[in-house]
This record gives sequence, C-alpha cells and structure tokens, in this order.
Amino acid sequence: MEGAAAGGTPSDKGPPSDKGTGSDAPSSSGTLRMLIIAAAGAAVTGLIVAGAIGSGGFGMLSHSSEPTLAALAPSDIPAAMATLDPATSQEAVADAKACRAPMAWVTLVKQAGSPDGTVRIRSGSYLSPPVRVTEVPQRIALPYPAPYATGHGVLWAVGEGSGVTVYLTPGWNVPALNGGDGASINVVWTPRNPC
Repeated sequence: MEGAAAGGTPSDKGPPSDKGTGSDAPSSSGTLRMLIIAAAGAAVTGLIVAGAIGSGGFGMLSHSSEPTLAALAPSDIPAAMATLDPATSQEAVADAKACRAPMAWVTLVKQAGSPDGTVRIRSGSYLSPPVRVTEVPQRIALPYPAPYATGHGVLWAVGEGSGVTVYLTPGWNVPALNGGDGASINVVWTPRNPC
C-alpha cells in the first residue's frame, strides 16, 4: 500500500504520464491545430491592417466613406468658444447651451514633414476662423453642417496646406489645399438628446 501511494502503479487513478508512452501524440496534433488557427487569425489581421494602411492609414477615409462628426459635450462649450467665429456662431452656441442642438468638433493636425498651412472649415453656412495647422493637434468647435435632426451633411476644408488631417471619427486625410474651393467630405451623425 505504501508503495502504491508513493509511486503508484499503472492501475492507479489519475492523469497518465506523458513521458515515453506515446500518449503525447494526440496532444501534439491538438497543439498543431491551435497553432494553425492562430497563424490563420494573424494572417487575416495582417490583411486588415495592410488594407487600412493602403487606404491612407488608420482612420483615414476616402471621399466615398462617411465618417461620423462627434458632438461637443455641453461642459466643453465655454472652452470651445475661443475656436469659434464670434460673429457667426452666436445662434449655434445659444442652441447648444439651451440643449436644442449640440455643436460638433474636429481636430486639425498636419502630417510630419509637411509644411504648416492655414485651414478653415466650412460647415453649412458657417466658416471657421483661419487655423494655423501644425504638428500639434488643435480641436475646434463648429455648428453641424445641416439641421441636427437630418443626421448628415458636408464639411469643407479650405485654405493653404498639404498633408492636413481633419480628425472626425475616424479621420480624413486632405493631401493638398491650394486655395480655391478646397476639399469636401460627407459626414454623418446620430441625432440624440444633446444634454
């Protein structure tokens, strides 16, 4: 009994030893299957990442896609007012403060190595003040480009500059602005109670 308790015999209950008995064959094939599945998952993930980079990077969309325009939190309105044109934003600010319709926001930044530029964002009839776009991201507020309840509209980037990224959700890469009409993108949002 003492020998059976200490060393055990082949008839003892418990997991069999995998040393030298050939019992590791099913375990090896299971491990091999798991490795193949993991490799296939990694390959699919790699293809998705390569597709995102090939289309302009993470969060960079072509004009055929419609990114989401984010709402400015009511608590951020006082700080955002410094980025607005005071002559043309009064109604939008009043609507946001009264919880009738929120304001939106975007972030402007230039890609590394691109020259600084000056960009304005047109949102409906509103035109933002000129923003000197640098490698330091700048968040600016703006009214929605169409009545809030519609849930879609068009933003325009106008001015001078190249390699400008307008971060929506996700972002929009504007390769070059050389004055003129600028570049446009369709945007969407989900209308909800702004407060």
